[in-house]
Formats: sequence, C-alpha cells, structure tokens
Amino acid sequence: MKSERVAIDTNILLYILGGDGAANELLKGHVVVASTMVRMEALVYHGADDTHMEQVHRFLERCHLEEIHRSIQDLAVDLRLRHRLKLPDAVIGATAIHLGIPLITADRAFNKLKSDCEVVLYGR
Repeated sequence: MKSERVAIDTNILLYILGGDGAANELLKGHVVVASTMVRMEALVYHGADDTHMEQVHRFLERCHLEEIHRSIQDLAVDLRLRHRLKLPDAVIGATAIHLGIPLITADRAFNKLKSDCEVVLYGR
C-alpha cells in the first residue's frame, strides 16, 4: 500500500478502539479518510454508550471526514446494484473509489471492489 491517504471501513475503527494494535499500526504514516457513513455506523454500534461515543469522536478528530456528496451517492447506488453490497458498504466503497485511495477493511464483501479500487483486507 503506497498511498499516503487511505480510507477505512467501520470495522477497522472499532478494532482500534477495542485495542487492536496491529490495526492501529496499519494506519501509521497514512492520512486516514473516513466516510461520514463510517462515523454514523461507529456512533450507533451496539447502542453505544457515552464513553464509546467520546472515543469515536476523538478518533475521528484525527481523520479526514469525507461527506457523502452526489457523486459518491451515485457511485454507491451503482456499486449496490452491481455487486449487491449493503448500502452502507457501498457508500464506504464509493468514497474510496471516488477519492482514488485504498480501502482498509476486515469485511470480505469488499473483495468485489478489487477491480474498482485497492482493497486491503485486514485479518485479525
């Protein structure tokens, strides 16, 4: 992964907040981009409590948050229809594709996007 900027899936953020040092190391030296979809998913993760929400906010302060603007929306719809991804995953994938940066995820469903962008599959 040679890119300076990388997009993350929600699971990577949650692993890091859970103390996964290897996931944290994977992001070192990169500008981390998170779709606002990642922000929303992380904030509602399992009915998150105040401590979890504060941790998510602190983590995301160090990231670049990419809004879900029209071109990402349109690309997400295309990915959803072509690859049968869940809509949140399609938005996250569309964000990485739109920005032309690798996507780091632990979700094998994103392997469907390998022809569209670099997918870095993280294994715990």
